[in-house]
Amino acid sequence: MFGLLQPNKEKVGRRLKQIKDEMNISFTEFGSRLGLKKPTISSYVQGYNLAPIDVIEKVAKISGRSVGWFYFGEIEEYIADYLTLTGQGELVKEYPDMMKQIKEEFFTGDFKNPGWENEVGYPMEEFIDDCFADFSPSILDRYIGKIVTQQIDKSEKLKNLSEKEKGEALAFVYQEVMDYVEMSGEIKYGEEEKVIGLVEDSISNLARRGKIEFSEEYLIGKLVNILDDEVETARIISTLSLNLTGKAFSPLFGGKELIEIFQAMRPALMKLYSEKTRDEIYDWFER
Repeated sequence: MFGLLQPNKEKVGRRLKQIKDEMNISFTEFGSRLGLKKPTISSYVQGYNLAPIDVIEKVAKISGRSVGWFYFGEIEEYIADYLTLTGQGELVKEYPDMMKQIKEEFFTGDFKNPGWENEVGYPMEEFIDDCFADFSPSILDRYIGKIVTQQIDKSEKLKNLSEKEKGEALAFVYQEVMDYVEMSGEIKYGEEEKVIGLVEDSISNLARRGKIEFSEEYLIGKLVNILDDEVETARIISTLSLNLTGKAFSPLFGGKELIEIFQAMRPALMKLYSEKTRDEIYDWFER
C-alpha cells in the first residue's frame, strides 16, 4: 500500500491519541466507537502496533481528518520525511519553503492530476521526485558555487594568479564540477566534503596543465578561448568583416580598439558559461 516511506507507528499513535483527547473520551469508549476492544485500540494509540487502514478510515470519518494525516501528518511533513529518506535531509532543513512549493504544485500546478494521488490522497513519491527535480538544481548550483569560490580564494596552488586569472579559474572549475555533478547525480546538498574533493581535484588538474581551456563543444566556450588571444580575436573579426562587408580586417593597419571591444565580451561570456547548465546550452545549439 505504501511506497518507500512507511508510516511511523509511534507518530500514528500520537495522532490517534490527539483525536481521542480532543473528543474527551476514554480508551474504552474510543475503541467502542471503532468496534474495537480497549487493549486493541490502546496498542494502536500507544504505538505498539500500526493501526490498519480500516481503523484509520473510521477515525478519519469521525474526526474529519484525512487518512493521509493519520499516517503521515501534514502534507509538508510527509514531503519532508520522504525527501529526508532519499538523502536530502540537509536541503529540507535549509529550504523548508520547498515543501510548500511542492504541495502547491500538487493542488494547483501543472502537475494537478488525480493520478498523482496515492491510496491515502497524498502526492505519490514519483510526483515528489519530479517536482524536486525542478526545484533543486538552482539551489544545488548556488551551494556548489559558494564552495568553489571559497576554495579558489584560499587555494595555495592558485595564490599567484591575477584577479583576471582567478576569475577564469573560478568559471572553469565551477563548470567542471557542475558537469560531473549533473552527469553522475552523486552529490547532494550538504555533502560539503565531497564537493571540496571535486574542487581540489579540478584545481590540481588546472595547476598541472598551466593553461585554462574551456570546452569548445558549443560556441560559448569556443568564443571564450578565442577572445583570450589577440591574434585569434583579430582573425574572427576579419571573418565577420568579410561576411558582412566583403572586406578583410587586419590589426596591422589600426583597429586595436575594435579588438579590445571584442575581448571585453569575454568576462560576460565566461559568466554565461559558468551559470548555464550543459542541458540549457545543449537546447540553445542543438535544437
